Amino acid sequence: MRYGDLTSFQTGVAVPLFSLHSKHSIGIGEFLDLIPFAQWAKFCGFNIIQLLPVNDTGSEPSPYSARSAFALNPVFINVQSVEGATVLEHEIEKARAQFAGIERVDYYRITTWKRAILRKIFDNQYDVLKSSKKLLAWIDKNSWVKSYCVYCTLKAQNNEASWKDWKKFQNPSAADVDKLWMKNYRDVLFQAWMQYTAEGQFTAAVNEVSKLGLRLKGDVPILINEDSADVWFDRKYFSLADRAGAPPDMFSYGGQNWGFPTYRWDVLEADDFGWWRRRLAQASKFYHAYRIDHVLGFFRIWAIPESESTGILGRFQPSIPLTWDVLRNAGFYRETLEYLRRPNFSVDQLREFLGSETDRLISLYFENLPGKFDRFVIKPEYLSERAILSLDEPQEVKDSMLRVYWNRVFIPTGDENTFYPYWYWYNQPVLFTLPQNEQDKLHDLIGQNEQAQNALWEQNAMKLLSVLANETDMLVCAEDLGAVPPCVPTVLKKLDIMSLRIERWARNWNVPYSPYYSMDEYPRLSVCTTSCHDTSTLRGMWEEPDFDKGFYWSHAGLPGVAPEKLTPPVVHDILSHVFTANSLFCIPPIQDYFALSASLSDCDPKEERVNIPGTVGGKNWTYRTPCSVEDLLANAGLISEISKLVEERKSRALWKI
Repeated sequence: MRYGDLTSFQTGVAVPLFSLHSKHSIGIGEFLDLIPFAQWAKFCGFNIIQLLPVNDTGSEPSPYSARSAFALNPVFINVQSVEGATVLEHEIEKARAQFAGIERVDYYRITTWKRAILRKIFDNQYDVLKSSKKLLAWIDKNSWVKSYCVYCTLKAQNNEASWKDWKKFQNPSAADVDKLWMKNYRDVLFQAWMQYTAEGQFTAAVNEVSKLGLRLKGDVPILINEDSADVWFDRKYFSLADRAGAPPDMFSYGGQNWGFPTYRWDVLEADDFGWWRRRLAQASKFYHAYRIDHVLGFFRIWAIPESESTGILGRFQPSIPLTWDVLRNAGFYRETLEYLRRPNFSVDQLREFLGSETDRLISLYFENLPGKFDRFVIKPEYLSERAILSLDEPQEVKDSMLRVYWNRVFIPTGDENTFYPYWYWYNQPVLFTLPQNEQDKLHDLIGQNEQAQNALWEQNAMKLLSVLANETDMLVCAEDLGAVPPCVPTVLKKLDIMSLRIERWARNWNVPYSPYYSMDEYPRLSVCTTSCHDTSTLRGMWEEPDFDKGFYWSHAGLPGVAPEKLTPPVVHDILSHVFTANSLFCIPPIQDYFALSASLSDCDPKEERVNIPGTVGGKNWTYRTPCSVEDLLANAGLISEISKLVEERKSRALWKI
């Protein structure tokens, strides 16, 4: 859907759909809750509502762990509005009452109940639905439906186990899917009917949002779960030899391993990127704009061998390696390079890692380097992080073994003539066993190699992102956080893709004290915000021990000394400051708007956080708003506070900076 003309600065609110609740919803936000929420947003003067992904994730609460790039999550269906639900009214009302008082989303319990009640509704009408012309026409129109429904049905038959653990149909053909569709017709039709129903409700909500003059912004994750209908059926597009993640940074020594397969972009390109085009066409049914999750992955993805647990032994794909010819011409011998890629150790060298446990651990986990009785290497069966972390040893022993395993300059890749530097190559003990002149040569060669990557990444991103930018008429925004290569701003500007500015990180990290960029330095083609689902909220940030309140206060140009606590008037001043950004869009999360109200922010700010990256479980993805959408509509004070801020931003002439 087209966003429409941009004649003023745009302001909006970001909220996970699962966090909303109304007097009609049961345990979780639902598609139809967007209608009263949009009415509230209209009163506030907002232009746009931003959502997290709403794809089917099965029993997994993270919206970024989808088991389909196309299917919607049935948990967002409002069951009372489904045709045939009235005969189960008592059971539905009982559940609504049970879930009404929960403070956080109990995702597993609600999704289990909702799928069960939807199955009852479906079964009661099966004789009619099995030949419904509208349902069958919808199935025929959406090419992804049959493989998705068969996958879901087989997954249920296999006690929800991953397709990799099924005894049959791990590598299905199109003919297999057709046969399984007919064989399991009632079950697959149930899955299709849930999708048909979900799309109908979401479409109805989007139409009402549009009628109010508001726009909806979706979120398209770059990656897809390995245990998904897409990877199961369209295996050719995915590499199961690698896992995507993020390289080490100041927050994570080992980087991040997200566990998702990487793409085989050459195969996708040979198919004219059809899978991605279909995915965007599906998103354009519902959204006027969308956020490209982890846009840096379209420049280069951090790919980690499937056998590893952390992200530390990954490398960028694509990237230009050092070659044997270059290293040989620089004076390196093959034996030296093999030593730097797969180090061997003397007993004394191992003792520096393993301490008093050295002799015992050598006898268990090491073997002699061929032809060398005094040099040792890790046994092949222990040559992975996963194997080391599975050892029946205390954690401190595993940590020591990992340090031995990580001690290298180059990572193994399966190609003996290409060499990719290990992330921490420059401070590994094996490097310092070389003569100083060889250390200096490696510093020069690896430094030159790093500089050579930018042109390749720019070319790669222009090819891939051109597909995303031009395929639909949706407005395209990018999540360009992390270690950003120099070519990223250039590519985004060329393709008219908006970048992201989260104020706390919008700083010049290359100069002393890392000053904040002033709000008028933000690119016009950008979305600015105070927080996002992966950060603390504004109030949470203020209470973090390493947050320099005074430095921020000075940057914001606010008078006096930074307060110890954020009160609603202070939040008002901060939002007013953020709204001066040169960014075309400003979309803070709903929690930071709640901070304008003493009653809606009367809680520990840690309870408002949606997700802590790198962690699983806990309170992640369970945030629920402290009031219903009906209560929001009745909160005249909050609406007044927000609308004044929005109107001030909207009244600025677009040509001004």
